[in-house]
Amino acid sequence: MKLLIRNSLILLSLGLLIYSCSDVRDNINTTAPVLTVHKNGIIDPSSPNFHGNLVRQNGWSFSECIQCHSASLTGGITGQSCYQCHTEAAGPKACNTCHGDFNDSTKIAPPRDTYGRSSTSLATVGAHETHLYENTISRAVTCTTCHVVPKKYDDPGHIGQGPATVVFTGLADTNGASNATFNPTTATCANTYCHGNFEFKKSDAVATNQFAYTADKIVGNNFTPTWNIMDGSQDSCGTCHGIPPTGHLYAPITACYLCHEGVVDANGNIIDKEAHINGNKNARGNLNKLQEFLSSQAKIKAAQ
Repeated sequence: MKLLIRNSLILLSLGLLIYSCSDVRDNINTTAPVLTVHKNGIIDPSSPNFHGNLVRQNGWSFSECIQCHSASLTGGITGQSCYQCHTEAAGPKACNTCHGDFNDSTKIAPPRDTYGRSSTSLATVGAHETHLYENTISRAVTCTTCHVVPKKYDDPGHIGQGPATVVFTGLADTNGASNATFNPTTATCANTYCHGNFEFKKSDAVATNQFAYTADKIVGNNFTPTWNIMDGSQDSCGTCHGIPPTGHLYAPITACYLCHEGVVDANGNIIDKEAHINGNKNARGNLNKLQEFLSSQAKIKAAQ
């Protein structure tokens, strides 16, 4: 009797198990779920879902990207390499990814800043292009003149929350210039050689050039330019130093070429920007023509 009851229970259990499994099998959803790792617009720069915005919101960290695209960002489990669009050697970590011109790897400075802004009213943007790429009065200013340039994008101090820190070095701090500074509140540069904080001592000049001095030294105007004013008023001729500079023998602008031959022409226009604002006086003129000019000036003065 016990055997009969045991066998009956076993058969009943098997029947329930078969019935249950059949019921589950009949209700299986065979449609694969849709994975929504990225929202629509992930590769559309005009979309709020653009991946560049996500990286920015994440403090410019690629930690989330590498989870799927691998540490090298060349594919990973997605098989999609970030280098398909970021074609520079540094890929997504190239300088012009976050600021500058995304389509030109040689232009790594704003007007497009790390927040996508390009308005000239912003001190973070300002006159970068004028200094680096469209400079008509001197050689291009290097990034290191005003900033500590990182070797890698994630170097300490590179990625921050405010305007980039300005630390003047090199040309900005030469020939008598000292304490060159940038005020982010007023967007002004002060005490820079580039804008007239310079002095050239007579005692340092070669004997044949000392006649040009009317004082112990020739100095500039130490102009304080406003970084985000780009209407030509911040670098117009005569702004950073007088014409001629203070302490210099008087001569009209049309006579500058006599001593600074090849730097300016007879109308006072700069014709060799590499020789202007470069830390040197570049006095390389025609002494015979200069003597003729000085003689004519003396005669005019005597006749007055």
